[in-house]
Amino acid sequence: MKLSVTRSDLDETVSSLVGNFSIEALPKDTQKLDDLRDHLPAGTRVYVAYTSGSTSEIVDAAEKLRHQGMEPVPHIPARRFSSHDELREFLGKLAARAAVKQVLLVGGDVSRPEGPYAASLDVLRTGMLEGHGIEAVGLAGHPEGHPAVSRDELRNALIDKCEYADKAGLEVSLVTQFLFDTDKLFAWHADFVEKTAPGIAVDVGLPGLAKITTLMRFAKDCGVGASLGMLTRHAGRAFKLATSFSPEDTLLDLAGGVHKAGRPIFRSVHFYPFGSFERTADWLRVLRSQGAVHDPRDLAEAL
Repeated sequence: MKLSVTRSDLDETVSSLVGNFSIEALPKDTQKLDDLRDHLPAGTRVYVAYTSGSTSEIVDAAEKLRHQGMEPVPHIPARRFSSHDELREFLGKLAARAAVKQVLLVGGDVSRPEGPYAASLDVLRTGMLEGHGIEAVGLAGHPEGHPAVSRDELRNALIDKCEYADKAGLEVSLVTQFLFDTDKLFAWHADFVEKTAPGIAVDVGLPGLAKITTLMRFAKDCGVGASLGMLTRHAGRAFKLATSFSPEDTLLDLAGGVHKAGRPIFRSVHFYPFGSFERTADWLRVLRSQGAVHDPRDLAEAL
């Protein structure tokens, strides 16, 4: 007899997924809040996005996060560094001032390299990461594919990165681009991840409490437009689309798939606030404390 999944089952799985959640932040997000401990649990992994401004802002943000009990995880976009010396200096400051142990290594969102690194593997092979005390490296995962790189190329690149990381003693994980369609996520995990790097930790990227107009813009830029289109086909979510997105439905879909699999397929969830850092962080704080998913509009008093 097949047993149905209860809401209690889903809430339990959600609690497991968000128990070690991570969140994206711009340097300015950390500057706005006097004490991040009022919004995030101690030890939260906060990924500091690489902006077009000075790298000193990223170092400042990482230092503040460390001093306030968070785990800073700066982005390292390979193509953005103009020289080996620039990367070395950046990593040195992150180590000295923020004791950074984890980074997110990505290619970078520019078509032409600004220096000697054409791909994230080029940065790995310098040995600078482990040379500056980095112990764990996150890599980008693309459940809906990459707009400029084929799946075979992504597969070969992941194999090469994992081989280097294994030799260098670096822990490797995948952090996916943000998504709405969990069917695509589970298919990607079965067909790509398990066949390429079985057992690698995967953090599932979800949007935070962002404005829908902002999400649409980023979805097109990141190649997840098809997944966004899935949302618009659900009339019951029309009100949300008219105002702002809230991730509770996608989170419950994710929990349902994990519960059905009968094993912890993913390590955690990673949230992209897209301008709503404080609100997303506070929603997650309430979710963790209550142990159940709620629409943020129903939690106005708690937030």
